[in-house]
Amino acid sequence: MENSLILRSLTEIKNSDTGFLLALLLTAAVSAVMPAMAVPVLLGAVLFYALIKAGGREFNLVVVMLLLFLTSSTLDPSFRVAVIVWSLASLAWFAFDDPEKHERMKIPRGIILFAVFTLFFIVLSSLVSINPIKGLSAAFRQAVFFVFAFLIFMNIKSLKDVYLLQATVLLTGLINGFAILYSIFAGGISAHTLLEGPSRFGGLFTNININFSGVTLAVSFLIIVAYFFLKNNRNMQRRGFLLAILLPLSLALLISNSRAALLAAFAGGITFFLIVFPKYRFHFFGGVIVLVLAAFLIPPVNEFLSLMLRFERFLNVRDHLWAMSWESIKDHPLLGTGPDQFKDYFFKYMTASEGSYAEMMIKSLYKEAGDSGLSHNFFLFRQTELGLPGLLSAFWLPGMFILFAVRAMKGLRNTDRDGFILVAASLSVGVGLFARSVFESIGILTHGWLMVDLPFWVCFMVIVYFYRKTRQIQTEIPKSSP
Repeated sequence: MENSLILRSLTEIKNSDTGFLLALLLTAAVSAVMPAMAVPVLLGAVLFYALIKAGGREFNLVVVMLLLFLTSSTLDPSFRVAVIVWSLASLAWFAFDDPEKHERMKIPRGIILFAVFTLFFIVLSSLVSINPIKGLSAAFRQAVFFVFAFLIFMNIKSLKDVYLLQATVLLTGLINGFAILYSIFAGGISAHTLLEGPSRFGGLFTNININFSGVTLAVSFLIIVAYFFLKNNRNMQRRGFLLAILLPLSLALLISNSRAALLAAFAGGITFFLIVFPKYRFHFFGGVIVLVLAAFLIPPVNEFLSLMLRFERFLNVRDHLWAMSWESIKDHPLLGTGPDQFKDYFFKYMTASEGSYAEMMIKSLYKEAGDSGLSHNFFLFRQTELGLPGLLSAFWLPGMFILFAVRAMKGLRNTDRDGFILVAASLSVGVGLFARSVFESIGILTHGWLMVDLPFWVCFMVIVYFYRKTRQIQTEIPKSSP
């Protein structure tokens, strides 16, 4: 009787679909590694599997992306591992299990070459560094990140998935924005306190990375602005809804008191309007000139911007970090210090005078910050830790990003207005983040930091999706010609 029951159970597992078997195997693996979490993981896997059966691949894509954006850098290592493993497994499942036989999107060769180049030199730099284990750990994270990027891209089967990906980025920013507003209203902080600086508000990401908080707000702001110009959003009801979202998000962006985030939103917004409305470029440039003159010539405006942007501490300690990075580059010009190892050279290259405010902040950064992105400049960060290959990758990535976007927009301009708007929005986000990268290292390619770098790479995926779509159309036209 007992043997018969076991045989029937094994037969049921064998005859079950791939998803159920995957859920069982994943639950067993996580339970074996983390016995204390066995029960909640089991219940979570069963519930999540039931939801996947109801919602399918699209539901999984939204939930996984939100988990990665909101929890993949959580302070609880066990929870972090569970999220990453489950996300990786479920994305792989839907990437290759395609009963509807969608046409599989191919990743351009240039991106694959860039990924191989990056991984090769991050490993090489790690091996010749003073701490190969730390360096190889960063290399492993970067490899995992590229695998995630590949699997997410393979989950894009249609235009609807493009909107879903952007919606997850947008929702992350909105959740964080409302968290900032709630914390301020609940705490009773006055307007004077907000403006006197250097108060910063990070919402959900205060204890993880406050600078990433600004990224979520700036990127979401740019996406919402772009959505105003989609065909389906031209009626007053939808635009009213978008405006109702945009206003509190803009308020949270200002209150967050992140100059780098404001720069990203401003540079990205200008880029978007110059692309979408080329006839009004003169007007935009004129408006920018008027705003700059007003900022300098009108005392109340000048005082407000000085308080808001903290002009008296424009560089803060960044000038010292840049000088320290440059001294490190001169000593390690070819392959850098090794990934995540600039921090180990902090006190050797200290430029701040003893007892100064800058020295205090640098020591605080050393104690409290992680290992990645301490140069506070993307190009210096890449060169400091990876040498000349790192600097090359720092220029290669934005060049490739812009090239694919321009080619996609060229093919969409007269054929697909909404696609053109979505690519222009993604390009504007990228330009904003590249402008921000002059003052911040993170948010583009930070040795595999999933939560921080994914918003940029989601925009890259949107661009590549439309780039492949336009290339496919251009290839099919000659074939169908008489």
